[in-house]
Amino acid sequence: MSRPMLSSADATLSDQDFDQLRQIIYSYAGIVIGPEKRSMMRARLQKRVTALQLGSMAEYLKLVSGALGATEREKFISSLTTNVTSFFRESHHFTLLAQTILPELAAEDRKISIWSAGCSSGQEPYSIAMTILDQLPALASSIRITASDIDTNILQKAKDAIYKPGELTGLRPEHRARYFQPVRGAAHSGELQANSSLTSMVDFRQINLNAHWQVTQPHDVIFFRNVAIYFDANTQRSLWRKFHSALRPGGWLLLGHSERVPTDQHDLLCPSGITAYRRPN
Repeated sequence: MSRPMLSSADATLSDQDFDQLRQIIYSYAGIVIGPEKRSMMRARLQKRVTALQLGSMAEYLKLVSGALGATEREKFISSLTTNVTSFFRESHHFTLLAQTILPELAAEDRKISIWSAGCSSGQEPYSIAMTILDQLPALASSIRITASDIDTNILQKAKDAIYKPGELTGLRPEHRARYFQPVRGAAHSGELQANSSLTSMVDFRQINLNAHWQVTQPHDVIFFRNVAIYFDANTQRSLWRKFHSALRPGGWLLLGHSERVPTDQHDLLCPSGITAYRRPN
């Protein structure tokens, strides 16, 4: 027997429920949800309540805050985060990668590690891979790109590497021709899929940056762009320390256009260009 539809009364998000849900998000993912996001949270939560055939927001809150709610907490976070990305977004970082970072690393004759932290649907790590193959293809076999996100649904999309026409922004014609092929079938009109020359260079992993995580080997470059804006100052400061530890001496941290490492942490990560930082040697 189906559950009754969620009524407008049951869909009410009380002050107490809103504050508790905000705390769950912050505790789990470090993401800050301001009071101005209340209507957005209510609308997106209502979709989750309906999908689970629950009778009220209160039932959902009980589920997501309980010991058995880990999977739903992940879906809950996914419903509230915005995955805005594009190929070669903030292109100056890819120019820096091509003209400065990769030539420096090539001279060291060793394995190279690049991390796309908060990779969303994959456009960023695949843009990194294209830059490597365009500029120094002989280096590709020595480079491993790790791409991570908290959202397992968006990670699966990144692994599938299939993009609708509206998701191909920033992809130049020569890159479409060289690194992508059309997806067959009427249901996939206009869609392109990255070929194995790109996908073989990227390892996708689910990582919650707000949880305890360690790197097995230090990275040479970390792309962490347009993600820090979701965290408060204390969480950001903790992340800068973690990224310092995750980088090789001389390694690079690249941030989004509105993100900055504070001056009192420049001993850990020193400014080295437009939203680019380096761990001191």
